[in-house]
Amino acid sequence: MKKFLSTILISICFVMILIGCNRKQVNDTKESEKSDEIIKVMENVYVDYINDIYLDSKKYLGKTIELEGMFTIEKDKENKEHFYVYRLADMVENIHKYEEDEYNKEHAHDHEEFKIVEEKCGLEFLYDKNLPKESDWIKVRGKLIEKDGMAVIDADSVEVMKERGLEKVTSFY
Repeated sequence: MKKFLSTILISICFVMILIGCNRKQVNDTKESEKSDEIIKVMENVYVDYINDIYLDSKKYLGKTIELEGMFTIEKDKENKEHFYVYRLADMVENIHKYEEDEYNKEHAHDHEEFKIVEEKCGLEFLYDKNLPKESDWIKVRGKLIEKDGMAVIDADSVEVMKERGLEKVTSFY
């Protein structure tokens, strides 16, 4: 009887180890599939996706992002070059004004003004191969990473496209 119980106990332990290892493998597969997800930023939701990436980048980090737009290089204060893929979009600029009444200084007041301005809407990307020319229409594909506190695409590929998409996009919402 003792031998029978110890055989059952050893069998149960062995089965638990196998189940535990299998569960770990399934979880690893799910994580791998999650990081292999490709997010294609399409024209009709371009502005909304870019805004969401900037506002909640944590949910996009490690995922593959693919987007098209124009290419540009911008330099920072230290004269370091940064590569961007972007489209143009109308953005609302909030202007806070303080005005004094020219006849009665006691009636001064604050007010908000809103102005529509055309801005670049896109993402910075890292790439160490041949770069396109300024304003070329490109497709960038790579993993979204965090660099210096900003969401940046670590590009696997940058392809110059023959056909251009919409250079100016609008917000869907």
